[in-house]
Amino acid sequence: MSNPTGASPHVVVHEDAAEKGQWELIPSRFHNLPVHMALLPSGKVLGFGGSCNDENQLLMPYPSELWDPASGDTKIIEQPLAGDLFCVGHCHLADGRLLAAGGTYKYDGRLFGMPIPPFSGLDQAYSFDPISESWTRLADLGHGRWYPTLVTLGDGRVLAMAGFTKRFPWAFLRSIEIYSPGEGWHKLEGADRWLPLYPRLHLLPSGEVFYAGSYNTHYSYPFRLKGFPTGLLNLEDRRWRTIGLPNSSQREEGASVLLPLTPPDYQPQVLLVGGGTPTGEFAVPDAEIIDLSVSDPKWEAIQPMKHARYYVYAVLLPDGNVLVLGGRSGSKKHDHPKDDHREHEPGQAQAAEELPHDPRAVHEAELFDPTTRKWTTLAPMALDRLYHANALLLPDGRVMVAGSNPSRRTNELRIEIYSPPYLFKGPHPQIEAAPAQIGYGAWFEIRTPQAGAIGQVVLIRLSSTTHCLNTDQRYVGLEFNVSSPDTIAARMPDNSNIAPPGYYMLFILQDGVPSTARFIQVT
Repeated sequence: MSNPTGASPHVVVHEDAAEKGQWELIPSRFHNLPVHMALLPSGKVLGFGGSCNDENQLLMPYPSELWDPASGDTKIIEQPLAGDLFCVGHCHLADGRLLAAGGTYKYDGRLFGMPIPPFSGLDQAYSFDPISESWTRLADLGHGRWYPTLVTLGDGRVLAMAGFTKRFPWAFLRSIEIYSPGEGWHKLEGADRWLPLYPRLHLLPSGEVFYAGSYNTHYSYPFRLKGFPTGLLNLEDRRWRTIGLPNSSQREEGASVLLPLTPPDYQPQVLLVGGGTPTGEFAVPDAEIIDLSVSDPKWEAIQPMKHARYYVYAVLLPDGNVLVLGGRSGSKKHDHPKDDHREHEPGQAQAAEELPHDPRAVHEAELFDPTTRKWTTLAPMALDRLYHANALLLPDGRVMVAGSNPSRRTNELRIEIYSPPYLFKGPHPQIEAAPAQIGYGAWFEIRTPQAGAIGQVVLIRLSSTTHCLNTDQRYVGLEFNVSSPDTIAARMPDNSNIAPPGYYMLFILQDGVPSTARFIQVT
């Protein structure tokens, strides 16, 4: 059997790769923990973590890095910043830059064994330019935000929600802000709401923003899940409509995915998977879907995953399926069992090869089919992927997985690449030509020798991901027809809320097998 697109030539293809896919632990690695990762329009992957969960590096954060999938090289960006971009919020802007806002102003303290005061939020914002490969400081936020969520809107502005504040009382930030490129930040008056840390947010075709129920930890005191019901924010009247908690409300460190938006109606559904009970008492395998195209949406329990997963990572694939990976079962919050691991002293980060295996770590990946709502078990990866790991889709249809930080100064720096089953199931269609930019409602041409055999034309927005959260992840199917033996004509939807402005990967699929993507800017 031939190697998948982009696979290393020395990789031996397993006999069951067409059913379960295949993992490869590659020679490339990061120099510092990639708490945050983003695929850039250049094709490179930006990894950064600021102080990387080491309080001694707060004033001297580690530099950002660029990993090039084509060459395998990792390049350090030697550019000191004024603040610590650890636990920052981020998303892609319409022009291809990455916006990062918030971060860490101070680490947590200890009072009677409790994290008091908790972490404090930074009020700085930066953009990363994929062309100059450098950061630029932008206007400051109105509030410090530690663990905020950013989501790009249909008009190119960015919404920032949640996060611990810079100063007392830290956790009580209700204010929501909007960033307008070139103008800075302003408060979204009248839309204040209590939200947990890193709330899972999704922009819907209606223009509403949906809070999907999962979140991250680090509250320094008990709180009630009933205080954070799922809901919809209408940006025109700035009102929230409460939907309520999922059936299984134990969603700490879970993941949510806006399932593929497909023509002609582009009806939005959101998948919610995994997580655990508050404070990490135990992980759950539960999965639920909510159909947000109906007038009275309700969460519906579906077949659970095979594995319970606390810290679960989900990736939308070009064939419309969802790859779910990583995490661990059991309990004990972020820590390894005490007999397996000891936190290293400041300045003594543990080498990647020395990391002990956590017996609760889940190595088998799983695949969710939104059409059948069924799960399939896939090949296992080699390494634990726990707290502060990340996963994102690459242009050749493979998935990159990096990071893991079970406790401070214990960092997994190695990179694994997953080749999904579709890469072993036949010839790959080829895109010979496509436009660099497309506008809303416009028809555009894709030249391919497989024009008559193409079954899907898909745009997938470039990912930026951290803490099981990926608001940029978005799958948009396009209407198309065959205009000549070697040409497809495809049409962008009129509604910019379906595909917010910015860069996407354009895939064509033949019998479920994707091409290598072309980067294309929706303007």
